[in-house]
Amino acid sequence: MKNKDSAKKRMMFIQKEDYNFLVYNTLLILDALGCTNESKQFIDFRKIAYLVDIISSNKNLDEFTQNDLASIYSKAQLKKKLLSHILIVLKNKKMLGVSLNRTRQSFDIWIEKENIPSNFFDEKLFQQEKENILQVKNNVRALNSSTIKTMVDKLFTSKNIMTWEI
Repeated sequence: MKNKDSAKKRMMFIQKEDYNFLVYNTLLILDALGCTNESKQFIDFRKIAYLVDIISSNKNLDEFTQNDLASIYSKAQLKKKLLSHILIVLKNKKMLGVSLNRTRQSFDIWIEKENIPSNFFDEKLFQQEKENILQVKNNVRALNSSTIKTMVDKLFTSKNIMTWEI
């Protein structure tokens, strides 16, 4: 474990702002939620910005402190722009399907699983993330189709985190 930590430090990047980190978490979220075609799309990609830090943590959802949640909420605002860039790249590589959602003024997305390497979704490697995704799904009804406001209210506002207009 010590070697792994020192290797991370040498890499000289902020993991939670790294494009690769955001790509694999986005793909994991879509896969775990069954967003595998246009009829089962993930409505409003911006919700992923709030989910990434939660699902990549070693904590259960109920273990996050108010400070943790406030930090996750604030950082999500910055991740939205990075995610919009990632959507373009993944769409061009035919790894994601994307459709314009005029009602929510956003994009709805789904994974093009046939274009993802078969060993990408290694159960052992991403076990913690998948468990966390399912935990969030159990706490936010209809996570795929809920509005961003509903999800934010459930994960943050209900825990006394000050939020602002999305």
